[in-house]
Amino acid sequence: MIEKFGVEVGLKCEVGEGSQYSTITDITTVKDPETKVSLEHDGQVWLLDFWATWCPPCQKPMAHNQEMLERNAKAWTGKVRIIGLSIDKSADAVLKHVADKKWESVEHFHRAGSKCSETYGVKGVPHVMLIDKTGKIVFKGHPSGRPDLENDMNDLANGKELSKAGGPV
Repeated sequence: MIEKFGVEVGLKCEVGEGSQYSTITDITTVKDPETKVSLEHDGQVWLLDFWATWCPPCQKPMAHNQEMLERNAKAWTGKVRIIGLSIDKSADAVLKHVADKKWESVEHFHRAGSKCSETYGVKGVPHVMLIDKTGKIVFKGHPSGRPDLENDMNDLANGKELSKAGGPV
């Protein structure tokens, strides 16, 4: 905050498309909510999905994430990860919900005490970030903002860049 002549000027910078992913810390896996972990980028394409069990609009995208992983299991091994990061109050609720829905191919984490929602400007769910192999955020927003996330992930895994509208450049 800068104050001069009785006027306050502030600057807020939000991480977005084109930014490098920054490691998310202080989260837990849903299977071990007592142990804090970090989510470091590993050179794979990521779809990082902020969601909640109590969020009706989150259910269809999460089911779609599971379906994409089942369909592409062989082709995506070691190349593409889909990561669910729940903002629920407890990891136990997420673990039960995921088991009931059979969404266990998605890697599930719980936000716990992390400030990642603030860091990445997540103001509502569902909210996804598509991250390329270099760790660059290539899309950030509601999953419906990309017409074909599955194709996007295939393109990114094959070293292609994405256009703003969807599909390779």
